[in-house]
Amino acid sequence: MLPESEKPFRFKQFDVYHSRSAMKVGTDAVLLAAWAKVEQATHILDVGTGTGLIAIMCAQRNQCALIDAIEIDDGAAQDARDNFLQSPWSNRLKLHEGDYLKIVSEKKFDLIISNPPYFSQSLRASNPSRNAARHDDSLPMEAFLKQTKRLLEPGGMLALVLPTGAFERWTESAAQCGLNVVRACHVYTSAEKQATRVLLELQLGASKEPEIQSLLIQDRNGAKSEAYKELTRAFYTKW
Repeated sequence: MLPESEKPFRFKQFDVYHSRSAMKVGTDAVLLAAWAKVEQATHILDVGTGTGLIAIMCAQRNQCALIDAIEIDDGAAQDARDNFLQSPWSNRLKLHEGDYLKIVSEKKFDLIISNPPYFSQSLRASNPSRNAARHDDSLPMEAFLKQTKRLLEPGGMLALVLPTGAFERWTESAAQCGLNVVRACHVYTSAEKQATRVLLELQLGASKEPEIQSLLIQDRNGAKSEAYKELTRAFYTKW
């Protein structure tokens, strides 16, 4: 029997092993991959894939798309590679180990999706791999956005999950790269608290008024909301 630290996180159609990844399976990644409009994409890139969870969820939701994923951390890349191979969609998932900012391929994508490192000049954890996954030292926001613009097809989409406090900084910098918000969802962990996360879709060259949504995860009675259940129903085994 596997020790608890090596057991996978079980979803309805696949498992995710995350023992070598600094960042384990979390709600942010699940929300982003369940919410983003992936159905019409043909070539998807998951930046900073970690365990590979977002890429695998995209593969489940879109049965035709070819999905590339890039990860700079060796341990996380090993988890992602194994998770891809064991998933039902391994023939459409491809892992690249390396630095997103150093991609020189001329390949273009109609959707780039990421749960990016977003902390800047804040306190560090003792785990260097966890720092790299959470802090933007190796993947600064401005450089990330410029590289994303270069790799997107005309009219291509960027999907992100961010803390609400990072919303203004990221959207202003994105607009300078021609990436404008077309859809945003403010995520509330409970009815008594302010929104803690925002899900974003930005489109290259878009000029329309963005669609603003909200999602409550837990109601006043402590139960998961029906909207949250519906969004994640295809993945979580709980409902």
